[in-house]
Amino acid sequence: MSIFTEKVGMTRRQFLKGSGMLAVAVIVTGVFAKIGFDAFAASDEYIDQRIAGLYTLDEQMAIRKSHENPEIIQIYQDFLSPGEQKYLSEKAHHLLHTKYGKDIPAFIEELNQHRDVA
Repeated sequence: MSIFTEKVGMTRRQFLKGSGMLAVAVIVTGVFAKIGFDAFAASDEYIDQRIAGLYTLDEQMAIRKSHENPEIIQIYQDFLSPGEQKYLSEKAHHLLHTKYGKDIPAFIEELNQHRDVA
């Protein structure tokens, strides 16, 4: 009986349905890709404008280097290296350097110990 046997291949209706779904998928992907590329180009333009603005602001500053800033020099002389202007003092190194990742819990514990002593 030929009713119960499967036909080999694909019918025209199945082919048209499959190609239509593929075409829709391609169009939707293209639209999203275009939106993504436009957003990427806009972000690049924004970053370039921001860089130019920061350089312009930096050129207009009266004090452009931190080691020439009178307030920073005063902080070092009064607190970080009392009586002298020593940039690599132990206290300056300890307080001004950033900790990352696994070092943070130990650093918090150390700060808490110093707070308890003081």
